[in-house]
Amino acid sequence: MSWHEALEYAESLVLDGKNDWRLPTVSELETLLYRSVLYYDLRPIVRKDVPFRDSSSYWSSTTFGEHTNNAWIVMFDGAYVLSYYKRNRYHIRCVRG
Repeated sequence: MSWHEALEYAESLVLDGKNDWRLPTVSELETLLYRSVLYYDLRPIVRKDVPFRDSSSYWSSTTFGEHTNNAWIVMFDGAYVLSYYKRNRYHIRCVRG
């Protein structure tokens, strides 16, 4: 979904009786990367204890600085952290707290 759709979805999500879901920040998503071990191209790998081991890209709630039409994503295929247009479509993982 787009970034705006993702924000709305997370805000309206009720799961297991909980309604305080949100998109994680880019910093929170980055904690899923293990920066002590690098890929062949000097990219970090996804931590082994992360319960979802897919290669999808996920939205963060973080807008990209002055370029407010963009937001940060984490691409778990290669562990990239990049910004893309908010109208692009990526996956989401909602968090609480």
